[in-house]
Amino acid sequence: MLGLRSAAGRAKRRLVADLRSDPYLVAILAVTIFLAGLYVWHEIPNFATWDERDRVLDPLVAYGRIIDEPSLGALREGVIWGREPFGATFYLYGLALLPVVIAAALLGDLDALASLGLPGKGSELFGFWEVWHTTPEWIWTASLLTVRLLNVAFAAGVVYLTYRIGTYLRDRTTGRLAGAFLAVTWGLITLAHEGGEDIPSVFALLLALYLLIRYVETGERRRFFEASAVGAAAMTLKLTVAPIVFTIAIAHLLRIYREGDSWRRLFADRDLLIDGAAVGAVVILLGFPTLLVGGFVEFFSRIIGHPAYRVAVEKGPSAPIWWWFLRGYVNAFGLPLFLASVFGLGAALVRLRNRWTDGSTILLAYLGLHVFLLAGFHDFRPHHLLATLPLLVVFLAAELSRLDASRPGVARSVVAVLLITSGAYAAVGSAGYGSMARAEAVEWMDDNVERDATMEFYTRGFEESATPHWIDAQYPYAGDDRASLEPCPEYVQLSYRDLLYLRSVPDDHRSSYVRHNTAARAAHVRALLNGSYGYEIVAEFGDRPPAFVPKRPTPGSITEILPLGIYPQSDQYADEQELRANQYVAILAYNGSCEEPLPRPE
Repeated sequence: MLGLRSAAGRAKRRLVADLRSDPYLVAILAVTIFLAGLYVWHEIPNFATWDERDRVLDPLVAYGRIIDEPSLGALREGVIWGREPFGATFYLYGLALLPVVIAAALLGDLDALASLGLPGKGSELFGFWEVWHTTPEWIWTASLLTVRLLNVAFAAGVVYLTYRIGTYLRDRTTGRLAGAFLAVTWGLITLAHEGGEDIPSVFALLLALYLLIRYVETGERRRFFEASAVGAAAMTLKLTVAPIVFTIAIAHLLRIYREGDSWRRLFADRDLLIDGAAVGAVVILLGFPTLLVGGFVEFFSRIIGHPAYRVAVEKGPSAPIWWWFLRGYVNAFGLPLFLASVFGLGAALVRLRNRWTDGSTILLAYLGLHVFLLAGFHDFRPHHLLATLPLLVVFLAAELSRLDASRPGVARSVVAVLLITSGAYAAVGSAGYGSMARAEAVEWMDDNVERDATMEFYTRGFEESATPHWIDAQYPYAGDDRASLEPCPEYVQLSYRDLLYLRSVPDDHRSSYVRHNTAARAAHVRALLNGSYGYEIVAEFGDRPPAFVPKRPTPGSITEILPLGIYPQSDQYADEQELRANQYVAILAYNGSCEEPLPRPE
């Protein structure tokens, strides 16, 4: 405990010293907070993503079980429940949401949390609609705002650590440029607009890398142990940062070489290796609450089964893996910053030949290992690349700092172009949260849909639809008895995801959630749109695709993904946030006499 307090004190002193000595850092962090926090309340009380829903529900369900039945058995049930045992994210959001639980107690709404129970799998088919609908709206509003603001704070922390790494590796100019570039990187800003584990895990990862760089440069054994603990903590937040384990070993190798010792000392120095591994193992074991309450099967399924599943699962269409890397980086950076980051990486690799014991080798090692890990996936989404974005901007900043020393006019012109174009790219994306189609549809329904009207939905999760908290929602695919459905609901809602059935493409070019019974579902959507079932469109939100058929980049096509680096809110094949480009919503009203019930395909 004293060690943690001492480390926290050193970190605080370092931050205060940097803020006092560098006014540019204050501006960089202010820009980060502004862009990451702009419209951070979008769509509240609805969730932005599946992941946000699950991360918020996990601790709330545990709290609810304890409130309903104060016992170790209830605690175990509440902790083990969930889509996945998400590790330390449970602690992080459990602590963040404690004020909401206390407020519920003061306001007399503890029963609402107690009634959460253990939501069943039938509820999961419609995104736990019943749980969300029956819980007071203020609880979701307060919970979502709390976890999103926490992510904004972590985003500022990520930018600061990037600044610190750049400053330590070369000079303050490098740190400033790296922090400034990351502050206007859309891939970071968009993830700060939801409650997830990506940004907290990258914060811990960067801290571990910074400590490893310090260890390689100074040989302080304390830094090695601290990096082992923090790196393990990063893994408990998100397993895809697992390459930090091998990076720690590489750091030890580099330190031995710098000291001029024999390679045999790698194994002779058993205390360092064993103690470091033990520290990391303890943190990992403690970082999974599921394991601590006896959920051994769930823990091993997460550690072993989930990585194997992620390699085999197909979330997006079949395409060469390089295409997914290109698609993700172009969208995360924007074209100008992406091209510049490629240059920065290339220059860093060239310099590696002469300075391979430099601390920057640690960053290159982790970057290479992370890319190698993702290369084994069938496909991945931009948020999987988040851990590599700070490293790439550090390499770019280092090269621009060198250029500034020899040709300052050229360097400053390049920096100005990159900051202006990337800043505009990120600002457009962040400002777009203020005019999201689903949010606009909810506002329309608040004013125009009767409170006792029934609306039918077809998406798998209500967070992917425009869903007011008060609406009487009907979902034919939630395992309900079809006979219990309203035969002719007053309204039907079609979302962008429903329109994906209308695309005439092979099933392996579709997102995974629109591959089942595609012909029948497409016929149903088309019949609704052309009025065959007695429904007509009464309101639309977002940009209607041509003939209602969404256009997505052809898998493997380079030219078709280049526009993703020009407009930030682009179609991402079910990425963490489906933004304005795929938030189209159509509200259809029934204009018939219900002589026959609305057909519903299986």
